[in-house]
Amino acid sequence: MKRGHVPIRTCLVCAVKKPKRYLVRVALSFEEKSVVVDRDQCVGGRGGYVCPECLPRLSFTKRVQKAFRNKAKGLAPDVGRGTGRV
Repeated sequence: MKRGHVPIRTCLVCAVKKPKRYLVRVALSFEEKSVVVDRDQCVGGRGGYVCPECLPRLSFTKRVQKAFRNKAKGLAPDVGRGTGRV
């Protein structure tokens, strides 16, 4: 029996590769140019992925800047709590 493709993504904090379904997506809010949590994965454009346990440790680093192609200006205030939504 043939199985389907499993997308693999890398956590922005710990750099561990995991299947996409085990990670939380963070995306760039176009209005504020800040990084917000996108739990429903409905925000268009650039995004990154973070382990749920690493989300409180997410900080605005070079790795985060690179993931958003230097367009992000910072993190939304509630991103560390995992509740930031667009």
